[in-house]
Amino acid sequence: MLTDSVSSETRAKLARSVLKNNLQVKPGEHVIVEAWTHTLPWAVAFAREARHIGAQVLVPYEDEEAYWDAVAHGEDRLLGKVAAHEWAALAKSDVYIHMWGPGDRVRLNALPGAQLNRLFGFNNQWYSTALKNGVRGARLELGRPYPTLVKAYKADEAAWMDQVIRGTMVSPDLLARTGAPIGRALARGKRIRIRDDRGTDLTLGLAGRPVRADYGRTTAAERKRPFNQLTTLPSGALTLALEETVADGTIIGNRTCYYDDAMATGGVLSFRNGKLTHAEFETGGDRFDREFKKGGKGRDRPGQLRIGLNPALNNTPQLEDRELGAVMVSPGNNQFYGGKNKSRFFGWVINSGATVEVDGKPLALSR
Repeated sequence: MLTDSVSSETRAKLARSVLKNNLQVKPGEHVIVEAWTHTLPWAVAFAREARHIGAQVLVPYEDEEAYWDAVAHGEDRLLGKVAAHEWAALAKSDVYIHMWGPGDRVRLNALPGAQLNRLFGFNNQWYSTALKNGVRGARLELGRPYPTLVKAYKADEAAWMDQVIRGTMVSPDLLARTGAPIGRALARGKRIRIRDDRGTDLTLGLAGRPVRADYGRTTAAERKRPFNQLTTLPSGALTLALEETVADGTIIGNRTCYYDDAMATGGVLSFRNGKLTHAEFETGGDRFDREFKKGGKGRDRPGQLRIGLNPALNNTPQLEDRELGAVMVSPGNNQFYGGKNKSRFFGWVINSGATVEVDGKPLALSR
């Protein structure tokens, strides 16, 4: 696997960075590092570096081939049921590190929805247990590059992994310094305008709603929110719910939209009087269209805005919205971020490098 070609020195450096800067692991704490076949070299590095800090480490391992053999033999409910001693380990842990498994996300996403629900039947209980016991952790994109997904994305695997590594090691303090003034402007502003010289000119409404900051380090208060115990690394984004009735103009995407098992390019969204009037993509637009048809009321209304802050990323798969200067606009659901749009739809277009102004004042989004 690709992770075997990454030097042990790089793995150790990254593990130290995450454990100290993002998770702030202390001597005596209990750490779980979840490992799959393709992430085992990373798990070994994290375990070793955590022990150097003085933490106690447990590494549960899942074999990719054995997992898919069990799926093929109809053992979904067994795979989706967590044993009592595993719940006990989570309840006694301070830190949890997850690196995406199984590795073959294309195969996983091809399974019927009912089967996926059985395979991940433990998910809600996992988060409630972590919440109850104050567990903090990280969801590392190091486990995302995988041969089938590399093929689906038409990606350069080595370049993808290199960006993930460098992006993961960007300091939370740097991201916070970059994001803080932008977040204040978004929270106080009334209108945001996005413009470039390729035809993008879109004005959206801000409603004084809280701005969710993702700097790669969560506070105890932030971890009390449901499903917020794991921070995603690489991190670096500000997200908020848009005013649902204000949107005029067009945003032309210059970044790929990476879905879980496919992608779309060349996205264009046009709005008028607060409603989406036109959506098109050069490639892969069928995914947007298919989900939009099922989206229900509010699917054509403004939903979310996200601004990327991470200087080490550049159109990175599954992290395209965290690149410094990237602006994501999404019609549809925004309830998770405090909005009123209850639509089932979530689609997006991302423009990076545009001029962004809040109430006429430019935001500092350059590298």
